[in-house]
Amino acid sequence: MLITTSRKPSARTRTLCKLLSRFIAGRCMTRGKMGVQELLEFAEGGPLIVIGEYHGNPGELSFYDETGKLIFSLRFTDWYSKELDSYWFPDVEPALAGQGEIADAFESFFQFQRVEKDKIDQLPPGSTVIDAGEKDIDFMGSGKSLFKLNVRGFKKY
Repeated sequence: MLITTSRKPSARTRTLCKLLSRFIAGRCMTRGKMGVQELLEFAEGGPLIVIGEYHGNPGELSFYDETGKLIFSLRFTDWYSKELDSYWFPDVEPALAGQGEIADAFESFFQFQRVEKDKIDQLPPGSTVIDAGEKDIDFMGSGKSLFKLNVRGFKKY
């Protein structure tokens, strides 16, 4: 899975690209002048996530399948935890928790193991979890919120 930025990303957008790629065990790449078809070649047959900007800050995630078809997009404002700097990201796929349209879209795109919210604390120590709700998406590690995306809009194509 390849995660990339808009054409001229801000420092915050590049930081979010790195965080997401480390969290989901994907690859991060700065886009430059490449179009979607060129990015798909770098994705080596896998899906693609493009981080777009709004007023110089990361503000949209666009999810493409391996053929370059836009599946869904998510508008957000971001928030970072103070504990993120001291967190070590394991090289494992996170579990997925949550209910609703966004959680279902994430499950079909990522194909991560889905767990019930009340069973998150029963996961092995050091597990990572994406808790997708209708208003926010919480990226958690070792039971603590590492960073969160506050959802402003969601659209399926």
